[in-house]
Amino acid sequence: MSLLKNAYALLIGIDYEDGLDTRGDAEDLAAVLTDESLCGYPPENVTLLIGSEADRKGILSALDQLIEKTDEQSSVFVYYSGHGDVLDDVFHFVPYGIVKDMEYDDYTAAWVTAEEIKEKINQMATRRLIFFMDCCHATGIASAGFSHKKRETEADEATPKGPQFEKLEGLAQKVDNEKGISIVASCKEEQESYQLDGDKNSVFTKFLLKALKAEHQKEFHDPFVRILEVAGYLLREVPETIERVAQEYDLDIRQEPYVNLEMYDNFILSYVPETKRKNLEVPEDTSEEEAGEPKDKKPRLAFRETEDANNLILFIHGFTGESSETFGNLPDMLMEDPELDGWDMKPFGYSQFIEPEHGKHVWGGIRDIQRIVDYLRTSVRYKFDKYDRIAIVAHGLGGLIAQRAILDFEEAHRNKLSHLILLACPSEGIPQEEIQAGWASEYAEIGRDSDFIRSLRKDWDRQFAGSHPFDLGVAAATDDQFVATESAFSSFPEETCHLLQDNHFSIVKTKGKDAEGYQLVQRILTQSEFFKDFGDPRERNLALGKYDAVVRDLLDEASELDPQRLKQLIFALEGLDRREEAMELLESHPTLQKSTDLMGIIGGRYKRNYLKKPSLKDGEASQVYYGLALEEAEAKGDPDQVYYHAINLAFLALVVEDDRKAMKDYAQKALEAAEQCGDSLWKTATLAEIHLYLGNLQEAKKYYTEVAEIAEARQKISMHLNASAAYARLSGSETTKDEFMKFLDTALLS
Repeated sequence: MSLLKNAYALLIGIDYEDGLDTRGDAEDLAAVLTDESLCGYPPENVTLLIGSEADRKGILSALDQLIEKTDEQSSVFVYYSGHGDVLDDVFHFVPYGIVKDMEYDDYTAAWVTAEEIKEKINQMATRRLIFFMDCCHATGIASAGFSHKKRETEADEATPKGPQFEKLEGLAQKVDNEKGISIVASCKEEQESYQLDGDKNSVFTKFLLKALKAEHQKEFHDPFVRILEVAGYLLREVPETIERVAQEYDLDIRQEPYVNLEMYDNFILSYVPETKRKNLEVPEDTSEEEAGEPKDKKPRLAFRETEDANNLILFIHGFTGESSETFGNLPDMLMEDPELDGWDMKPFGYSQFIEPEHGKHVWGGIRDIQRIVDYLRTSVRYKFDKYDRIAIVAHGLGGLIAQRAILDFEEAHRNKLSHLILLACPSEGIPQEEIQAGWASEYAEIGRDSDFIRSLRKDWDRQFAGSHPFDLGVAAATDDQFVATESAFSSFPEETCHLLQDNHFSIVKTKGKDAEGYQLVQRILTQSEFFKDFGDPRERNLALGKYDAVVRDLLDEASELDPQRLKQLIFALEGLDRREEAMELLESHPTLQKSTDLMGIIGGRYKRNYLKKPSLKDGEASQVYYGLALEEAEAKGDPDQVYYHAINLAFLALVVEDDRKAMKDYAQKALEAAEQCGDSLWKTATLAEIHLYLGNLQEAKKYYTEVAEIAEARQKISMHLNASAAYARLSGSETTKDEFMKFLDTALLS
């Protein structure tokens, strides 16, 4: 078979006088990597440092050799099993030759610092490097009499007494060069890396070996093992194993691996073993495309980074996006502002290759949220420690992550926070009505009444008590089908809240400097006196249910209103149960009397309200306006408008009234009209929905697959919302996912 000719590995295992001997871990990895029937690394490309060879000179020399041998397309596997330490704020590895009671100068002459490792990594041409750190060791945790002592150092002692066994996350982040390398460490801060009695390897290394042997999953469609599946496997298996042992022996221990989540290449670590790849096509060489990196797109690892900047703006995206793309041109426009000179700007969060627990959806799982919270907390402590001021701009669930992390910051780090801007963030969680309706049931853990949201709001109120020591701006979108305005606003002072004429995605992906989203962010960051002048007050009153104020403002000039203000007045009248008055106004308005588009927009507004918080009033209002629009479209002979309004009425007949006959009648009407129209994205999406209602699931799959290939993320999410809600009602599977629901997730959310 062909070998991974451009794959290299450096494996370091160290034995210490305190009894810790990790050379076996490194030797076992070397055997697996160089086995041609397993991983396929050329033996000459694998460097094993054990015993006296694993001293400072040996480690730095081996890294220099990697610099000489590797190129841009090389993949590099680095493994270190030994102690990690921090002394005088210097994070470092403890190589062979460091012993107890060394003098300070001798100790520092023998260590290998995180900064030195990072410098070596920076000299390598490749970004396809993964660094596994199995540090902070303890052994024998299955023993009833298990105990482990950390070093005890007197405050005035000048010499170290041995490894400290803590702050491994800090060590990992000090190695991270923020240029796309991947790091997986065996445990988090203040935790230890355990080895079970009877096991040859540490728990972390045991599961790493299993993954390289392709024992981490049952089915394989790719002849390669890649870094993301290995990282995910370690994140899952290591904590669960330690938790089982802790419960069995009544121990208060945890071990949760650390992963730097901003991985930018899902590159190859090894071959799948020969016995499991018999039916898989194995290429002769691992090209750039095969290694997982898009040829036409390089990730932006930083928007702006300068040597002397002491201020940082972090952009935290939600779960639909990717850390360098969610905010579109917003960071670039901010970088053009001279008032923001001296501010570095960086994306933060999951990279494009990380797959959250529930897929690339607007909502995420609690484990995903907590994972990024921990990553943000430690990044502010270690990776971004040079900055005196930090501003956070967060979108969607990124706002929940930011709030939880701020609460978890140590006080000194919280005091660095200068600005917090929350854009379309569900701070009060998902309304229970949506969860109970079925199509959001799997996200109950971030529902309004969930433990996470209750704890977040309680802790936030206790910490800040309505007074924030940083500049705060909160924005909601008028056309947000995912985040209710009340969820975005109700936790914060009214003067900090702004309602913008946008949807959930365009609020951050602004098209120019005239966009409200850009202007709001820019003015808050520059502390402009005018940043409070944002948002149409009528829209905000509508969103918060203050309908009387809108009616008082607009009713007297109803006949002269433009389309936007006419919609506002109609919504306000509807909100006051003055529907007949609203209908009379719409029917008699001089310029918009026959506007099917306006009636469809109004119908869509009530439909979105119904999906957010199901109420018969909103459902019926939506049906009325779509019904009027359909009648007018049919009278005009406009097939595009006919199929648009008819398919919405089919959906509403199902979810509001559970009227299957009306649903099929409207779907058939939509089908007949669509067949008269030219091809388009929304026609294809409509055909998929039509066949769903008519019971033709294979046809529905065909059209959903077709539209998924051309739709943008926000369009696919909107389609998924409709399709999953309708199918859940049709199948009665609101709380479980059958084959078709899984298909929708895969087609529209991946």
